[in-house]
Amino acid sequence: MDWIHLRGLELRCVLGVYPEERRRTRRVRVDIAVACDTRRAGKSDELADALSYELIEEAAIAVAKKGKYRLIEALAAGVAEACMTHDGVQAVRVTVDKPGALAHTRSVAVDIVRQKLSG
Repeated sequence: MDWIHLRGLELRCVLGVYPEERRRTRRVRVDIAVACDTRRAGKSDELADALSYELIEEAAIAVAKKGKYRLIEALAAGVAEACMTHDGVQAVRVTVDKPGALAHTRSVAVDIVRQKLSG
């Protein structure tokens, strides 16, 4: 299986459980790794044979814009679910990084993996 990575996607969304976090959007960083077969695109060198990175990015942005999340786990799950709807995607790994979540820690992140069931 091959992996395509979208690294350092910066999104803005409502994210947090405390009242002050619910009042406005905050910046979060998202990394997405999509498992798919890239052999056809690698052989043809044609965009039409490749998974659209732009569509994956747009899906993640749409998830962040429409949701008001309490937990980074919920945001990660929403992004993963949106990525899995694209043809050819067999699995996805999503990391959501919330800078400044704790007073003495640079950031808190969650890393989730979802895959299509075979059979």
